[in-house]
Amino acid sequence: MAIAAATLAQAFELQAQTHGERTLLKHKVQGQWRDHSWNDVTDRAMRLRAGLARLGLKPGDRVAILSENSPEWVIVDQALLGLGAVVVPLYTTSGAEETRHVITDSGARLVAVNGDHLIEKLRDVGVPPAVEALVAMHPSAVTRDGGRLPLLTLTQLSDFPPQPALEGRRDDLATFIYTSGTTGASKGVMLSHGNLLANCDSNLDALGLNATDTVLSFLPVAHSFERTAGYYTVVAAGGTIAYAEGLGQIAQNLLEIEPTVVLTVPRLLEVVYSRVMRTLESAPPLRQKIFQTAVAVGIRAAERRQQGRATPPWTSLAMALFHRLVFSRITALFGSRLRYLVSGGAPLPLEINRFFAAAGVPIVEGYGLTEAAPVVSCNLRGRTRMGTVGRALKNVEVRTAADGELLVRGANVMRGYYGRDGDTRDALDAEGWLHTGDIAQIDNAGYIKITDRKKEIIVLSGGKNVSPANLETKLAADPYIAQACVIGDRRKHLAALLVPDFDNLGAQQLKTLQLEGLSAAELAGSPKLRRFFQERLREFNRPHSDVEAIVDFALIAAPFSQENGELTPTLKLRRRVVQEHYRSLIEALYGA
Repeated sequence: MAIAAATLAQAFELQAQTHGERTLLKHKVQGQWRDHSWNDVTDRAMRLRAGLARLGLKPGDRVAILSENSPEWVIVDQALLGLGAVVVPLYTTSGAEETRHVITDSGARLVAVNGDHLIEKLRDVGVPPAVEALVAMHPSAVTRDGGRLPLLTLTQLSDFPPQPALEGRRDDLATFIYTSGTTGASKGVMLSHGNLLANCDSNLDALGLNATDTVLSFLPVAHSFERTAGYYTVVAAGGTIAYAEGLGQIAQNLLEIEPTVVLTVPRLLEVVYSRVMRTLESAPPLRQKIFQTAVAVGIRAAERRQQGRATPPWTSLAMALFHRLVFSRITALFGSRLRYLVSGGAPLPLEINRFFAAAGVPIVEGYGLTEAAPVVSCNLRGRTRMGTVGRALKNVEVRTAADGELLVRGANVMRGYYGRDGDTRDALDAEGWLHTGDIAQIDNAGYIKITDRKKEIIVLSGGKNVSPANLETKLAADPYIAQACVIGDRRKHLAALLVPDFDNLGAQQLKTLQLEGLSAAELAGSPKLRRFFQERLREFNRPHSDVEAIVDFALIAAPFSQENGELTPTLKLRRRVVQEHYRSLIEALYGA
């Protein structure tokens, strides 16, 4: 059933009336999980809303939020949405230039900040003149000198009678979410309350979430995937959101919370897969054989399960045995209640998808983009085709253009890019189709396969086109390669920057190469390690055409990271930034 409310804030308050003292949010305080009821969160949002109204905040005003995932993020967000303000999320991992760009470009009047360290970050950034005040979100904050700006606290702004959400319309703007900037300056995607509520409706129809579901949240809520699927959709279902303590504590938090739904990105699944494979390499031959047999049988069972077909009795018996011998340790990592492990943000390598499916981990791979609020398609239980991103959600239309570009249309599609009419016209055609920039194939049953990124195609000097993302995914599947950046646009051949997986190389491999005891920088510069990777690339190139062959490479000691701007918050490569950082090394590869 469609969400009846006109705005996100009204939908939230209707749910609070239904669920009252049930737990909405959970987070850890001094090592103990603390629960926040629907009533508590709603009351705090209403009181803050009253205080913000007294500051003169009006419908349409933009307010930025700089915070890690927390109950305060939701409270501030709901307070603002209920005033008709436009919420502008900021990533805590973004550099100074990007943070300043988003605040300036959006025209934010206020910035809500969670943590003294982030207040200091804003001071270092240099807050634009249009910002009138900072709002400290953290409970421990006290009023102090904020430089040229007043520094207000939630306590100060919440000492007022509760103010319910204003009446609003579905086409009112709710948020500007800035694109990750993988191919240029980030743009503010304008999403209305109706865009986001429409996507929540589609997500609920696809996944069937309800009030018994609990989500462990660790992807940044500033990202559209986590914001819509891991927050607004869970609210619409009446479920519970538990905030992980951090990336280093996810494994522990999974066991403590026992979530039914986890949203993730492929990189984290790749890490788990890599560790399992590394452990297997040192296992006795018999155990390796049992493992390989278990995975082979598990893949066959998964294919039948994903197609909604019954599993033969002998396969069921074999899987029961393999679960005890092999797979129970893998499924136990995610707790005992997991219904969906939703992977998005980037393509999930097929080998890793098959592995987890074989083990019985219920993976749902989907596809989306911020401009579509964001979910477009996903594979569903009993209707899954690995290697695709599933079929379009309810009320979402998809087709391909003459050049193969995937087009999307529906109530979830954005209003446009803020202040960028030209970019908006390029993205949205006269018939309302969103041009995604992804090249795709759609089969007769409606399953979508993403094959290329239209704007990231490398054109070699000989005129041949190559998809770097596809090659990078394959390179990163090598257990000894942690990250890869393929280069070669307007060059005669391809080359790559490779970050070795030093953990997987391990003491034994390094000892074999007579490289034990060296630092990462020393290893990256070692001729012996270079010869080791030359041999691996020779094998990598064997099934590829001459055009796709990696002719030369350089080893990089430091991983690509968010902190230096080389990765987006969902761990996608910012190719332009990486190539700028390693310009001289790249020129050396090509003899320039």
